[in-house]
Amino acid sequence: MLAEPPAAAPRNDRETRSARRQLALALAAQAPDALAAWLDAHPLSLADLEWLQAQGLALFAFHRMQQADLLDRAPAGVIAPWQEAYQRVVTATAAMDWEIERVLLALQQAGVDFIWLKGAALAYAVYANPACRLRGDLDLWIQPEQLPLAAAVLADLGFRLASKEDRPDALVLLVGGEQQLVGDGTILELIELQWPVLRGEWVRHTTAIDHQAIWQRRAAIALGEHGFPTLTPEDTLLHLAQHQAISHQFSAPWLRNLLDVHLLVAAGRLNWPQATATARSWRLATVLWTVLHLAQRLLDTPAPPAAMQALAPPPWQRWLIDHLHLEEALLTMQSGGYGHRRFLIQIALIDRVRDVVRLLARGLFPDADWLRARYGLTPGARLARWRLLHIWRLATAARA
Repeated sequence: MLAEPPAAAPRNDRETRSARRQLALALAAQAPDALAAWLDAHPLSLADLEWLQAQGLALFAFHRMQQADLLDRAPAGVIAPWQEAYQRVVTATAAMDWEIERVLLALQQAGVDFIWLKGAALAYAVYANPACRLRGDLDLWIQPEQLPLAAAVLADLGFRLASKEDRPDALVLLVGGEQQLVGDGTILELIELQWPVLRGEWVRHTTAIDHQAIWQRRAAIALGEHGFPTLTPEDTLLHLAQHQAISHQFSAPWLRNLLDVHLLVAAGRLNWPQATATARSWRLATVLWTVLHLAQRLLDTPAPPAAMQALAPPPWQRWLIDHLHLEEALLTMQSGGYGHRRFLIQIALIDRVRDVVRLLARGLFPDADWLRARYGLTPGARLARWRLLHIWRLATAARA
């Protein structure tokens, strides 16, 4: 347990949100004097450290304070356990490097084609020290026909298939899915094989994503002495934005996801005309604008004004997004789930009004291929009663 630091004057809720917003800005700033200035105005409390831990930012904050030679500004009872936790992660990361490299090389040598995704790849691509980015698994995009081969290779390395998603195989092939493999006695605890990179009913009915283009124009990331395929910076930005806005509806892990976006932008390797043109073509412009707008507000992310102007939704839609109070949701770590707020976020971030109608209509009245795949129907089965059953399931369950 962390020792309680000397008591400071209590903050009210508004002061706490303001102080933590300024702390997030200070941590993201390149200049170390920003963090020193925050500490001058706000003595770091145990509650602040618990908030950083819950946001997934504690290790990043430690690294930033260590770089800026500011650790002595933390409460005396906190520095030692904080440093011990950081060193444990640094040691574990070194072991994780070896395990990830072993897995990726084995897949490559067996002829499994993949793209390395999400946190583990970002840790090496945009973080100064990969130990600063918590990651619990290894995410790989593969082609579904290579799943048996990939599973066999990973079984030889000590990974066993976990239970599949609660979805029929036909539905997974139609709309995409994932397969989890759990490590038995391995340093890496979980591998997720997934296809395609952006999926789900929202993506299927409101966007026009070219997954083949993403797959073909992949980039490379170095780990040890080897290079492994990953998304280009532009496709990574779109993936991060869609994942935070639609898949997670701006819920956990809140600011950690936004920090990924900030560091990717701050690295300065993005082709902004390409990113904005792709976002508009794929109907992800509102999603990307919303995430970048929040990153600007909370982390001072240097997104170019021209790009923001090109992505911006019309005023009425910006008003609607503003009234979702997404900034407060991130700062106060509001939960996600399958309630009405999730639905409102997904509706508010659709680029075209007619796609709102399409999403609602397909939610209530799915196309024939989806119905057959979801309920395991034969090609000649009568669909009328299954449509009624589907509407009943929607009305009586949180998730169909």
